[in-house]
Amino acid sequence: MTAAYSPFHLAVAGLRDGALTLVLAGALDYDTSDSFTAQTGRVLEDHPAARVLRLDCAGLLGIDSMGLSTLLALRRRLDGAGMTLDLTARPRNLERLLTITGTHEYLIGEPTSSQTEQEPAGAESQPAPLEGAPPRRGG
Repeated sequence: MTAAYSPFHLAVAGLRDGALTLVLAGALDYDTSDSFTAQTGRVLEDHPAARVLRLDCAGLLGIDSMGLSTLLALRRRLDGAGMTLDLTARPRNLERLLTITGTHEYLIGEPTSSQTEQEPAGAESQPAPLEGAPPRRGG
């Protein structure tokens, strides 16, 4: 996997005004997700005053579906503890993964730019029929 090319590293940048900042570097993937979960758990236990967990993702060189799953599990854990997750300095590969999987708004708390133009209330979102396709029935 990617871990052989970009080993994962997590560093604690500190706790300030209730926000605990962790700096991520390398790949968050199948090979490194368990380590990330364990390290993050220990850091959270060591900083019980934290209300926000800020992950600085500038050094995140890669992320796969297991890495995304790990971030989703972390978000659920933080929600249960009344904490907030803040992903900062998100690289393009992370932004793309969040967008194509539909997890951007859940993890980031803000809609992607394509989601900011919303349809009027009550409008149904249906795909356009294919050219030459028979008309839809019912519905």
